[in-house]
Amino acid sequence: MPSDITHCCGQDCPLQDTCLRCTGVVLGRQDFFTHLPYDIVANHCDYYWDDRPTEAKISQLAYQFWVNSGYPQGNALAHWLQARTQLIDNLRNS
Repeated sequence: MPSDITHCCGQDCPLQDTCLRCTGVVLGRQDFFTHLPYDIVANHCDYYWDDRPTEAKISQLAYQFWVNSGYPQGNALAHWLQARTQLIDNLRNS
């Protein structure tokens, strides 16, 4: 996780499973929110950072995997899942 963003403990936050501030790996020194930034009444967080890659990025990387593996038929789902997993891991661990 980049060290220049504020990390969130995410306790009792409904967004914690997809927010990079919660899912990102803390490397070394890291700043944390002193209180949960999620507004329960408004059902909103001004600091939410989606850690899921866009469909376009997944598609582009899956296509690269398909090309690099020799254009095999029947592996579209496997390439899609591999691309999605790699992009999420890259974002969370960068």
